[in-house]
Amino acid sequence: MARIGNVTAPGRYTLGAWKEQTAKYTQQQLERQVISTDRITVVRCSYPAGSDFCLHFHPQEQITIVESGTLVFEIEGETLEVSAGKMIAIPAGVRHRTRVDDHPAQALHLFVPCAESKEAASRPQMARV
Repeated sequence: MARIGNVTAPGRYTLGAWKEQTAKYTQQQLERQVISTDRITVVRCSYPAGSDFCLHFHPQEQITIVESGTLVFEIEGETLEVSAGKMIAIPAGVRHRTRVDDHPAQALHLFVPCAESKEAASRPQMARV
């Protein structure tokens, strides 16, 4: 059974809260919180203004839901602005680049299938091109 946060309820579900998840900092002071189950990895990212992430791809399908601010994706020659309340689905293996405009942004990234290990769940598999 997956464990999210500090509470595992009887049965087949688990309760948790983002505030219970330890924030991790990676490149460009990106703040990441990760929740992972047997089938999905969810990463909540807080991006500083002006962040720019190189062209890359994930072996998992990615769905990004922007909670605040705007993320700018470059996918197959197209530039797409995804603002708060909008989402984008990116198939596995599709190369993309992500930028943040002049204001901070926050987004949820869902990766399906989940990462294969706890270590990989803390940083969904990403391969630079």
